[in-house]
Amino acid sequence: MTRASPPHRRALKVALAIVGAALVLTIAAMAIKPSWLGERLRAQVEAVATRSLGRKVTIEKLDAHLLPTPGATITNLRAEGAGSEPPFLQASRVTATVQLWPFLRSLGKDVRVGSVHLVEPTLNLVHHGDGSWNHETLERPPASPSGASGGDTAIEHLHIRDGVVRVMDQASEGRPAVVALQDIDADLNHVGPGHPLEGKVRMAVAAPKQNVELDLKVDSLPRSLPQAGQPWPQVTARLKSKDMSVSAFRRFLPASATEYFTAGALDVDADLKTDQGHYVLSGHGAAKGLRLRGDAANGSFAFDSRVDPHQPKTAKVSFTQIALSGPGLELGGTASAQLEPARVRFSLAGKELDLGHLLGAMPARSASEEARPPATPLISKRAGIGKVDMAGTLHLATLRHGALTVSDVDVQATLDDGALVLQRGTANVYGGRANITGSRVDFTKAQPEWSLRATLDGLDTAKAFQALTGHSSLQGAASGDLQLSGAGLDWERVRNQMTGTGTLRLRDGVYTSTDLGATVAPAVSQGLEALGKKATSESVRKAGQGTHFKDLDARFRIQGGWASFTQPMAFDSDLGKGTLDGRVSLDERLELKGTVQASQQFVSGLTHGTVPIKAPVSVPITITGTVKDPQVKAGSPTDIAQGLLPAVPVPKELEGPANQARKGLENLFQKRPREK
Repeated sequence: MTRASPPHRRALKVALAIVGAALVLTIAAMAIKPSWLGERLRAQVEAVATRSLGRKVTIEKLDAHLLPTPGATITNLRAEGAGSEPPFLQASRVTATVQLWPFLRSLGKDVRVGSVHLVEPTLNLVHHGDGSWNHETLERPPASPSGASGGDTAIEHLHIRDGVVRVMDQASEGRPAVVALQDIDADLNHVGPGHPLEGKVRMAVAAPKQNVELDLKVDSLPRSLPQAGQPWPQVTARLKSKDMSVSAFRRFLPASATEYFTAGALDVDADLKTDQGHYVLSGHGAAKGLRLRGDAANGSFAFDSRVDPHQPKTAKVSFTQIALSGPGLELGGTASAQLEPARVRFSLAGKELDLGHLLGAMPARSASEEARPPATPLISKRAGIGKVDMAGTLHLATLRHGALTVSDVDVQATLDDGALVLQRGTANVYGGRANITGSRVDFTKAQPEWSLRATLDGLDTAKAFQALTGHSSLQGAASGDLQLSGAGLDWERVRNQMTGTGTLRLRDGVYTSTDLGATVAPAVSQGLEALGKKATSESVRKAGQGTHFKDLDARFRIQGGWASFTQPMAFDSDLGKGTLDGRVSLDERLELKGTVQASQQFVSGLTHGTVPIKAPVSVPITITGTVKDPQVKAGSPTDIAQGLLPAVPVPKELEGPANQARKGLENLFQKRPREK
């Protein structure tokens, strides 16, 4: 005979039977009327999403299903933007599943999302005119709608495929939103406050295909933004990027410097970890085909940054092991950058820098490129960084441009609105020293515009002329000052467009291309003969000895390809003092006129001292031809004789014919009409 079940066991059986019956009835009800589940889910999903994003979320259609897993497929999910802004988030298709038991137990009130699949979602980020972003208001979501669940909202698994992030800058009127990130694929687990987040993200950044990989772990997402004194979550991440277009980051530069970067790709490998409440980012990078203006170069660097999450704008990044190499370029050193205040510091040194390779003209852009808006994924708003405090030092063993070579270059410079300004600059130039402090180069122009401020001391002109022109026509130690302005670095173009002023002082020099004495001596001899004085032909100098200068001083203005004297150039040579006026072209042509005051010693030497000279003799000269091959002409014998009149005394015994000749010359000079 079977013993009767105890009362509590019978009660348990009855309860289980009731629950089972209720479950069966519930499942049956949902199976019979799936629209009830779809409508319930639609309301819950809209409420949860609205509460999570702080934006009104709408769903055009939701198709619910119970088997094999409860969930829904959403068509046209849309999270509204503020005012006239585009939708903050859009997705053409979203598939979501929910955990069955919590949903049934609460009769549809407790919705726990199991997984969410977003296909081709688009996130629109708007940069406001005041510098704020539309996503910043997500930190202040609106109050929960009535009837919505007040518990934590979490997604166990979030999958994103073919996502896109667009950026719109309200400060640039008429500029359309541009793609910042694309081909975004993400697989994340435990997405929600209070849950440990982990997962992987793959995307395309400044590239036509996926080139960035991010693996991350967060110990627990905060329920709200941590306040001062509250800890931030522990984060561990690994970032790898490859072939990111350097030109896509031009908009982070001051507005006038956006055209610097015309080519190049960047690779980065970095680790992020948490250390004593700070986030530490470190790694290394490499640049390939980097082109600032001229020829492409390659480079590498290491970086390290420590960020206080409570004060992210004070973050500073240090770059070490910087190495740049390319045609005419070999540099290395360190640099640092911080966000607020915007500041960049650098210290670079190298063996060689060729300006011809580095500072070439901008590559020509086609008509279609000119008409097309910049294909940059970054914002054009740069008001906050338009005045970056950029400064540093540059030390070079050799600096070249064409035939010009300088050494031991020591520069301290700042970058002001796209222009490099030398606060201090010195260099060795052909045996002398040059101070180029105050010089400036504006890189923002198609042809770099420059202004040179230079003080030269002890320049070996023989070395300089030999290097720059192929001949050492002028020898000596030169000093002077230059203030020149021009555009570009192609000498054939620069010399005709360059303008400026300068001074030149030459001490103990020699002009090897001509001997003024060989030209002046015959002219003076003919003048002496016109006055009845015979000069000895043996005393006439022969060309090839050159003209020796004790001192030469010139002031000039450069314009239209010529250096024109602003006042007659004065010199003191081995045959006497003189002046020259006129101009010298920058391609070495000469157009000079002047006067040599032949010294008493020089003129007396022509007669072996038989004719005493009371004063220097004025000899007009004209110099044409080129610096290498000058053509020197002295004045006519009549002009020379006129200059000899006050210098040559006539003895009484020779007053007859000589005085007649002198008087004839005097009468001739007095009657000669003045030149108009």
